[in-house]
Amino acid sequence: MNQPLQITLKTLTPLWTGGVGQTCDRLHETGLIGSLRWWYEALVRGLGGYACDPTSEKRCEYDPKKPDPPEKQLCAACYLFGCTGWARKFRLRVSNGQSLLPERNILIPSGRKHQTKKGERAGGWFVFNESRIGEIVLDLIPLRDANLEPICTILALISRHASLGPKGASGYGVIQAKDIVSDLAWLQRLDGQSPQRNQTLPDFRDFFFARFQFSEPKNREWWQTINGIRQAVNGQLEDGSSPSPLQQSKEKLEQLVNQGVLPLAPTIRNWLRYEWKHKLDSAATHFVFGEAQGVCPKCYQPGIKPDKKDPDKKKWCPNCRFIFDKDKEIPATASKLQVSYAYRINNQQWEFRIWGWIPCAGHPKERDAFLTQLQSALQGDSIWKFVFRQNNITPHMNEWHMLSCDQANGQAYLSDLLSGGNK
Repeated sequence: MNQPLQITLKTLTPLWTGGVGQTCDRLHETGLIGSLRWWYEALVRGLGGYACDPTSEKRCEYDPKKPDPPEKQLCAACYLFGCTGWARKFRLRVSNGQSLLPERNILIPSGRKHQTKKGERAGGWFVFNESRIGEIVLDLIPLRDANLEPICTILALISRHASLGPKGASGYGVIQAKDIVSDLAWLQRLDGQSPQRNQTLPDFRDFFFARFQFSEPKNREWWQTINGIRQAVNGQLEDGSSPSPLQQSKEKLEQLVNQGVLPLAPTIRNWLRYEWKHKLDSAATHFVFGEAQGVCPKCYQPGIKPDKKDPDKKKWCPNCRFIFDKDKEIPATASKLQVSYAYRINNQQWEFRIWGWIPCAGHPKERDAFLTQLQSALQGDSIWKFVFRQNNITPHMNEWHMLSCDQANGQAYLSDLLSGGNK
């Protein structure tokens, strides 16, 4: 596929790419290209090919002085998306869509408060007013000889099961790719092997995908009682306080719901992270659910401080009182569980997705058992009573996909997902 390719996306939940000052003043191509590359690397690893870790010292670099051609020097991902010494093989142009809301962001509070130098601050997750909705047109222009079939496969998979762009864990990026055809012939150019699932880098076979639907109650104000949204509507936490940046947001949230977007992800994430008895140890909890700041290498709790006796070299954890070398701090890490906003699929029905990457190697040690436990929890009553409160809404899980660790055939898994099969 060496011809220019135009793909039209319809947003089901807002699309966010960041920008100057994290404002998403427009859709930035770099944010979308980074997401596409991440998916391509995961697909290549799970389908018998090799994709380097572009953040490591062993990442690919092209040296034109070497006798080997680029395709021999570079992994499949670097060959298409570029690396040091080798330019990306296509250019992306993206239209801008429309801003989600006028004026300001909306905070969906977590219920927790954080102490800062400026005083008390409400914890939570933002609905970014400048995230984008509507039809988004992607123009992919080949530079040199470029095969764009993998991009079609990625967008078909995302359209069916996942999300595009940053902040998928916070609800963003669910799209429908219109009239896209995914030709899997490009898979034949990979090694075709089924390597063991022993990597700590994203491998497509380690991904799970779930989809849920629920019916809208007849009460027009049903959404105002949802945990987290209720506090945003009123502009108050349960104790009656209104720490910054929490503000009364009923009017803007109503506008969102009327547009068919319900910011359900924060309260689901809140239950999974803090209410669910998942039985993970501290290390696995940090890996699976992530943390927006560095944590202690002993107890995996945030809030670490410079050690008063040696602030330049040592740090101290107020939680477990452990003193450790500054370079031993475990850095911030992203959540491995992605939860979408709910989006309206017809006059009475809403849908949302939960998906993620839980590797067979590393944390948690019993990966399959953890996912089975997660599936059971998502089909139980506790989570939905916490989320929807008195509305008696119990979303139905109408899809669940995972590949157990004793299975290795990524091509069969991908074909099943793209064909709409259900496991």
